[in-house]
Amino acid sequence: MVVFEALWKGTPVVAGKVGGIHMQIPDDMQEYLVSDIEDCARMVLSLLRDEARRKEFGEKGRERVREEFLTPRLIRDELRLIRSLVSS
Repeated sequence: MVVFEALWKGTPVVAGKVGGIHMQIPDDMQEYLVSDIEDCARMVLSLLRDEARRKEFGEKGRERVREEFLTPRLIRDELRLIRSLVSS
């Protein structure tokens, strides 16, 4: 939930390559998933030094959460399922 909440607030995230975190990070920002401390430090510094990239990541992260993880998307999926079952 921490990654999800940060992305929803437009905050870029550097995180470990574990669990379902990769599903929350926008596809073209997967480079910010790290596997060791050195990678983490390098990626955090790169974001701190590049305001445009931080902003882009924040915007894409928020959009990813909006499209994939909020209740309206879940409801749409349920309605599609129900429609497919009823029309079969």
